[in-house]
Amino acid sequence: MSGKNNNTVSWKTLMRISICILILFFIFTYWGVAEDLLKILFSGLAAIFFGMIIAYIGNIPLRFYERVLPGEQGDGTKNRLAAMALTIISIVLVLLFVGFFVIPQLVKCIVALTEDAVAAIGVITSNDMLASVIPEPILNKIQNTNWDEVINSVASWLQTGIMASLPGITSFIGTIGAIGMGFVFAMWFLADKVRLGKQIHRLVKVYLGDSIDEKFTHFVALADDCFRRYFVAQSLEALILGSLVLIGMLIFGLPYAPMVAALIAVMALIPMVGALIGAILGAFMVLTVSWQKALLFMVVFVVVQQIEGNFIYSRVVGKRVGLTGLWPLIGVTLGAAFFGIIGAFAGVPATAMIFRIVEGDVDRREQLPENTPTPLDKLHESLKD
Repeated sequence: MSGKNNNTVSWKTLMRISICILILFFIFTYWGVAEDLLKILFSGLAAIFFGMIIAYIGNIPLRFYERVLPGEQGDGTKNRLAAMALTIISIVLVLLFVGFFVIPQLVKCIVALTEDAVAAIGVITSNDMLASVIPEPILNKIQNTNWDEVINSVASWLQTGIMASLPGITSFIGTIGAIGMGFVFAMWFLADKVRLGKQIHRLVKVYLGDSIDEKFTHFVALADDCFRRYFVAQSLEALILGSLVLIGMLIFGLPYAPMVAALIAVMALIPMVGALIGAILGAFMVLTVSWQKALLFMVVFVVVQQIEGNFIYSRVVGKRVGLTGLWPLIGVTLGAAFFGIIGAFAGVPATAMIFRIVEGDVDRREQLPENTPTPLDKLHESLKD
């Protein structure tokens, strides 16, 4: 009798299956309406997700101000109101610096690269010493290419490509609205982060259990520590490198100093290879003025990078993230290969997080008895079954 009852499907299960089938039927039948609803849903979620990103970035200075400001509030945190005000002021100052110095310099840099590309190529091909360094097949290809036509084609492609993509881009008003709502969500997240954290813990405990909540808390704390340490350190390192390049170029009277320094600082946010790419583009710009100054610029950059790599990077970034040797390069390479430019930025902290998880698991397993089966042993046993 019990066996018969076990094989019987309850009416609740039949009801759930019927509802799922009905939902799928309506989705496939009215896919256009469902697609529009999904677009509205994702546009709203985009504002929330954008707000979460801003809140995470803003939480970095907020933690600092909460730690250094005196005074306690009833919830046990430091002076949240003053910390929030200082955080907003800090974000505004950074945005003003980026908007009024970094972005204009980058725009000038792009314009200069576009205008001076042909002149720089002419300097390379007409100078016997520079031409002798380039392999003959590459030099012939450079000399036989109509660079004016190439640059005009690129400019035309950029213009038509942007215009062609405009219908698929969210309207300007909608984008501004999403950004504005993102800032509103970010301020709410930051102001109410303690209560939101407690609510998330309650939900995970109730629906997934205490053990999952413990693992979830450990994973989030580890990811936050790796990404926060890395982004703070990498931003500081990029600012230091750009400042040193600017000082070196001003000392030797090299052209395009602010533009090249801003370019290298922004590119240095991509670890390991970003600064070198920025330096190559900067040398290309200086080359249009004089190949001797371009050579001097590369010497200045190499000296600055050696100082930065030996005395600054290892202390500012390496120790904060906990990765040394080739691990940062592996993180950048794999991140860029799988996720492009976003992966290049996030590859190092993601690698550091994985490294710390594996290292902690290895330490835990080394404390187990010797006869404890390894994960490979458990896999063999499961395959046998």
